[in-house]
Amino acid sequence: MKVMSVRLPLANRLAHDYVLGKESAVACFGYHPYEQASYRERLNWLRGQAFPHRERLADGLYTYNQSVDNHPEALKRIEALRCPDTYVVIGGQQAGVLTGPLYTIHKAVHLIQAAQKLSAELQTEVIPVFWIAGEDHDIDEIDHLHWLIDQERGVHKERVELQKKGRKSASQLPVDEEACQRFLEAFFHAHTQTEHTPSIRALLEETLRAATSMADWFARIMARLFGKHGLVLVESSLPFVRELERPMFRKVIEQNEEISLLLGKAEERLEAAGYPKQLQVAENQANLFLYEDGERLLLERYADRFVNRRASYTKEELLRLLEADPQRFSANVVSRALMQEHLFPTLAFVGGTGEVAYWAYYRDVFAACGLQLPIVVPRMSVTLLEGALGRLLNGFDLRMEQVLTGFADWKRTWEAQQVRHPLEQKFAETREALLAVYRPLVEEVVKLDPGMERLAGKNTTFLLEQVSFLEERLIRSLHEREDVAWHRVRRIEAALLPDGGWQERKLSFFSFANKHGLTLADQLVEAPFALDGSHQIFWL
Repeated sequence: MKVMSVRLPLANRLAHDYVLGKESAVACFGYHPYEQASYRERLNWLRGQAFPHRERLADGLYTYNQSVDNHPEALKRIEALRCPDTYVVIGGQQAGVLTGPLYTIHKAVHLIQAAQKLSAELQTEVIPVFWIAGEDHDIDEIDHLHWLIDQERGVHKERVELQKKGRKSASQLPVDEEACQRFLEAFFHAHTQTEHTPSIRALLEETLRAATSMADWFARIMARLFGKHGLVLVESSLPFVRELERPMFRKVIEQNEEISLLLGKAEERLEAAGYPKQLQVAENQANLFLYEDGERLLLERYADRFVNRRASYTKEELLRLLEADPQRFSANVVSRALMQEHLFPTLAFVGGTGEVAYWAYYRDVFAACGLQLPIVVPRMSVTLLEGALGRLLNGFDLRMEQVLTGFADWKRTWEAQQVRHPLEQKFAETREALLAVYRPLVEEVVKLDPGMERLAGKNTTFLLEQVSFLEERLIRSLHEREDVAWHRVRRIEAALLPDGGWQERKLSFFSFANKHGLTLADQLVEAPFALDGSHQIFWL
C-alpha cells in the first residue's frame, strides 16, 4: 500500500491560508487544526460541559443505526457514547445517489482515521459520526452520478428519474425502485464486468430493496461500507434529532436578530482581512426553514414577523409551534452547525474547503448561544492512482503536483514540442497552390462584376477552410492510429482530471470498486494518510 502526500494550493484562499496556519485565517476559528495542544485544550473544555441528553442521543442513534443495518461495531461505539468521557469527530454530506462523488468516501475515511488517532493520543474514546444532510431539498445536486466512458468521450452524467414535486428533501423522497433499478442497469452496462461486479450489484440492489427514501438508501450503503470500522450514522430529519434540537431552535428564534448581526460583523472582519465573501449574509435572514404542507420553505425576518411564501408568524407563535411540533423546523447552513454542536460532544468537525470557509463566520454566533466553536479540520483530499497511470506519468516525467495544478500548461508545451506530421507540410503547400490558381480567377470575376468582390473573398476563405478542416481531421485520425503518446496524454487527463477538475469531485467510488473490489473502502481506511492538509495520492 503506497501513499504519497503533496502540497497543493486550494481554490478557496481562506481555507488555503487556514491550512497553512496563517494568523489572519486561524484567528477566525480559535484552534489550530494541526496542533495536538488544540485537541487537549478542547478536550479539557468539553469535560467541563454538561450533555444531559447523552442517554437519549445514544438511544436514538442506536435505534436508527439498527434500522439501516449498521454493523455491530458501530452499535458498540454508540453504546460508548453513553460514557461521559466519550467524544466525537463529526462531518457530513448530502445523500448522493450511490454515495455521490468520491469525496464523500474520503470524508468518511477521514472521520474514522481521525477518531482512531485521537483516541490513541488523548487516551479517551473518540467515535466517528457521519451526519447525513437528508433535509437538503436541492435534489438536482444528489440525483446523478458521473463515470468515465473512455479517454475520447470523457465523463458521462446519468440521472435517476425521480418524481420531484415541490421542495421535498431527500429524506422525504420515496425510493422509486423501478427508476433506481434502471439507473443501476445503466451504471453496470457502462462498466466492464469483472469478478467484483456481482458483489457490488448485490450490495446496491439489497440496500435499494430495503430503503424507504433516497437518504435511507444512502445510509444503508454507507453502513455496509464503513460500519465495520465503527462509523456511526445520523440523519438530520430524524424525530429524535429534532426533539433534542428543540432548545437550540428556541435560542435561534429568540436571538435571531443578534445572530444576524454577528454574522454581518464576521463578514466585515473577513473582508477587512482581505478575504472575499464566503457566505450569503442578509439582514433579514432567519437562518431557519419551516415545513409547510410537507415543503421545506425558507423563513425570513421582517420587523417582528417571520415570513415564508405561505405563512407569517410572530416570534411567540413560532416558539409555541416549536413546543407543539418541532418536526416542522429545519436548520440552514448556519443553524445546522449550532444543532450539531448542541447535540454532540464534538472534539472536531471535518469539512470540505467550502464548509471550512462558512465556519469562519460562526465563532461569535456559537459564543452567543453558550457554545464554543470546535476544532474545524479541512477534509483530506485524495487522488486514486492506478498502477498503469503511474507508469504513464513516469514515462512523461510528470509529477502529480504538475497534473493537479498545471496540466493544461504542461500539455500545451508538450504538444508544441511534438514533431509535426509530414502531411501538414503538404497541406500548407496545397493551400498555397490553391491560392495561386484561384486568385487570378477571382480577380477576373471582380473585373467583370465589382459587386461580387465580397462574395469572391468569402468563397476563397471557404475553400481554404475546407482544406484546413480535412487536414485537422486527417491529422487527428493519424494521431489516434499511430501516435501512442497522444493516447497516453488523453488517458492521464481523463482519469485524473475528468472534465478539467479533480477526480474526487467527479468520479464515483463504485467505478473504482468495480475494478478493485469493495475491499477498496477497507484499504482506504487502513491507508497511512497524513491528516495534515496535504493532498493524498493513493496507489491502486
